[in-house]
Amino acid sequence: MARPDDLFAPSLQDVATVRPLDEGERPWRLGPQFYVGFFGGALAVAALAWVNARRLGASRDVERRIVVVGVVGVVASVVVSYVLFGQGASQGVHVAYRIVGVLAAGALYKLQQPADRVYAFRQPGDDDHYDSMWMPGIVATVGGGLLQLGIVLAGIALIDAVVG
Repeated sequence: MARPDDLFAPSLQDVATVRPLDEGERPWRLGPQFYVGFFGGALAVAALAWVNARRLGASRDVERRIVVVGVVGVVASVVVSYVLFGQGASQGVHVAYRIVGVLAAGALYKLQQPADRVYAFRQPGDDDHYDSMWMPGIVATVGGGLLQLGIVLAGIALIDAVVG
């Protein structure tokens, strides 16, 4: 039988803090992913969010949802580019994939947020327990952005060939 003072004991007292992770193992903060979404598009931010979710210890379901958001974001970039700019869509691709990239970043933020809260709670002390996202963000933005640009332009050409 529980003692009366057990009722007032913290419910997470048995949850131990995890060992401090080394640099390169720690997750990234969620906020800067919006910049990757803006400059690199949905593909870049989804790739970064997927790696981050793994580092945060998010569930496989969250990882799958991140992949789905990335795929939907790339397809939406093609469609939005074509709908907004028609056959001259190649000039407006950057605008369309930035809009979709920021929307995807918002959805990915919400998907990672519960795991990020758990990670932050379990870290000992008040030190900064996140890695810098500068280099991974630049690599994802350039690599993912160029790849997505190619996919969007190929998708627009395919739509033009089918429709036109």
